[in-house]
Amino acid sequence: MQKEYKFGNSKITVFSPLAQMTKDEQKEFFRSEWKKGNKVLQDLAQAAHDCLSDQSPIQKLEKYS
Repeated sequence: MQKEYKFGNSKITVFSPLAQMTKDEQKEFFRSEWKKGNKVLQDLAQAAHDCLSDQSPIQKLEKYS
């Protein structure tokens, strides 16, 4: 399963079952994985939060807890 996106001259190909899910299915997948304590998902969310936030990187993301 793959989905392609174009941004300017760049083409991005996503190889993931998530790419074929609806927004609601993706939302449920992420909520389920968050509740299971998926460390990779939590680390990615924390990294994205840190990049977009003016807050201290020490503050932990708790939105989905």
